[in-house]
Amino acid sequence: MRPEPVAILAAGVVTPIGGDLDAFWTGLLTGASGISTIERFPVGDLRVQRGGEIKKLPSGGESARGCRASRLLCAAADDLRARAPLAADRARIGVVVGTALGGVEALEDAVGGERSLRAAAAGLYDSPAHTLAGRLGARGPVLTVSTACASGASALGLAADLLRADRADLIVAGGYDGLCRFVMRGFDALRSLTRERIRPFDRRRSGLLLGEGAALVLMARDADVAGPRLGRLLGHASTSDATHVAAPDPSGRGLQHAIELALAQAGLDADAVEFVSAHGTGTPLNDRIETAVLKRVLGRRAAGVPVNSIKAGMGHTMGAAATLEAIMCLLAARHGAIPHTLGFESGDAECDLDYVPLRPRSARPRVSLSTSLGFGGCNAALVLEGVVA
Repeated sequence: MRPEPVAILAAGVVTPIGGDLDAFWTGLLTGASGISTIERFPVGDLRVQRGGEIKKLPSGGESARGCRASRLLCAAADDLRARAPLAADRARIGVVVGTALGGVEALEDAVGGERSLRAAAAGLYDSPAHTLAGRLGARGPVLTVSTACASGASALGLAADLLRADRADLIVAGGYDGLCRFVMRGFDALRSLTRERIRPFDRRRSGLLLGEGAALVLMARDADVAGPRLGRLLGHASTSDATHVAAPDPSGRGLQHAIELALAQAGLDADAVEFVSAHGTGTPLNDRIETAVLKRVLGRRAAGVPVNSIKAGMGHTMGAAATLEAIMCLLAARHGAIPHTLGFESGDAECDLDYVPLRPRSARPRVSLSTSLGFGGCNAALVLEGVVA
C-alpha cells in the first residue's frame, strides 16, 4: 500500500536574502542577492572571501541561547510559530533537523580559545536540535540527521516516517547550517568555491559559494488536518553512491534511483512532475550530472519541464538548502510563480534543459520534484504537492 501523504502546515525561515518567509519569497522573485564579503570571522588568507552571510539575525535569533547554529534555528522557529500554532500535546511534538556541520563553529571556538566543556558541548551535532526543542517545548522525538548537503531533505523524509509510524502528532522538521571558518577553509582547499558569480547550469559556471540559514516546516498526518495546509509531502527517498568521499558518482545512478523511489512511494510516474527544484550548485560536474539524470527520468518530457536552482542568490546553505528548496516548491504552487535561476543566461551541450532564465515564470506546479546531493555520495529526492490557498 502507498504510504499516506503527510501535510506541511506552515514554514519559517531565516536566509541571506530575507529574515522571514515573506522576505525570502520576495527575494527569490526579485532576484535579490545576499552574497557579500564575510565579516564574522577572518577570511583574508582564503582564496575566496565571499558567501551568503546573514549580517543581522531577527531579534528572536539574536537573543536565543546557544551557538550561532542554534540561533539560526530559533529565528526560523519564531517565524514558523508566528504562522501556525503547535496545537498538540507537547509530549507528541517532535523535532527532526538536518545539518552538514551541526554546531562545529562552537566546537572550533572551544578547542581554539574558550577551552570549556560547556562551549564544546554546544558544538555537538545534536545540541542545536535540543536547543530548538527546548524553545518549542517539544518533548517528543528529537533527532538530528546528517547526510551532508542533502540533510534538509533527509530530515523531512524521516519526519514523515515518524508521523506515519504514530511516533508523534506534530513534527517541526527542516535543516540548518551556519557559515564558519572551518567549512570555508575546507571548501577553499577543495577549490570548489568560485571567485565569480554563481551560475547554475550556465556554460560559464565555475563553482559554488557557501551560505548560511535555517528552514523549518510543521508536519502532521494529512488525515489529522482539518484546516488549511501549505502542501503535502507525497514521497521521499535517500540513496548512497558509495563511490567517493566527496565527488558524486559521475553516472548519477544514485540520484536517479532516489528519484525513482520517491516517485514510487508517491504512487506517481515521471509524467506527473510539473516542476523540478534542482540541487544546482553551479559546479561543472554537479550540474552536468543532474541534467543527465533528469533527462533519463523525465524522458521525452525533459525539455518541457521547468527546472530551477535558487542557490545563486544565497549561496549553498548546506543543511538548510533542501528544506528551503522544498518550501520554494510549495510557495510556487500557492502564488503561481516559479522563481528564475539567478545567474543562468545560456547553457551548453550538457546543460540544455529549461532552467527558467532571466525572470520568474508564471505557472502553478501542482507536483514538484526536489533533488539534493551531498558529500559521501548522499542523494535525496522529495515529491511535493502544492495547495492553492
